[in-house]
Amino acid sequence: MEPSVVAPIHTLDPLIGPVSVIDTETTGLNPRLDRIISFGHVRVHDGKIVDSVEWFFNPGNVEIHPDALKVHGITKEFLADKPPIKGYLAKILELLIEAIVCGHNVKFDIDMLNAELVRHRFPRLDQYIIGVFDTMAESRKRWPGKPAHLDALCERVGISIAHRTRHGALTDAMLCAESLLAMHREQRNFDALLVDELPDLGLCDAPIGFAPILVVAASNDELLSHEAYLSEMGTTPIWCANPETGQEEPADAANEMQYGEDTTVPR
Repeated sequence: MEPSVVAPIHTLDPLIGPVSVIDTETTGLNPRLDRIISFGHVRVHDGKIVDSVEWFFNPGNVEIHPDALKVHGITKEFLADKPPIKGYLAKILELLIEAIVCGHNVKFDIDMLNAELVRHRFPRLDQYIIGVFDTMAESRKRWPGKPAHLDALCERVGISIAHRTRHGALTDAMLCAESLLAMHREQRNFDALLVDELPDLGLCDAPIGFAPILVVAASNDELLSHEAYLSEMGTTPIWCANPETGQEEPADAANEMQYGEDTTVPR
């Protein structure tokens, strides 16, 4: 059973939570064969970041894939004195219990966590959490066709990534949490701009209404010039003919139909 996906972000208002923003760094991309070597967690509560933690784990005899090493830069030498993840799984579950779990491409992190839990005879994550929210999916929904990776999202919502040189579990979880809050504020601001509230916000001087459309009619000289041009054609234009008889309508009648004395038409 996969964790359920919660409703769109504006329904999380006001992020009362708890929301657990997570990120993992791993030896590779295969949940069955690879291992989590770093876990980052940021707690969001009542619209604020209130706590964070990061742990590193020794993957045992599982090697770190060269492509993964390029991403996070975590070496086996650095992890040599770190504990195995088994002793920390209960702590991780304690952080996530009855929370909405959020992350960027969070399915990958959940798949890796579930693999570790099952490997060490723990229940899967969906037994503990109440939902999942993916900021990558939200980014694709809000800005279709635009890059949806974490760097692009941060840039789009005004979160600086200047301090980051490599991917790190806590660093990326923190950027994800800040992006989540920025998107939430943006949604709140957008929801506030309802049409009937615009006058109260001073964005217009009067309630929204419908103004008349000004119809500009041709002058008499312009009409005479146009009729002279039509007479040179030698045939009756279709728009001047009576649809029933096919004969030409008197010019005055046609003009009266096209141009009334009232030059405004209410919309």
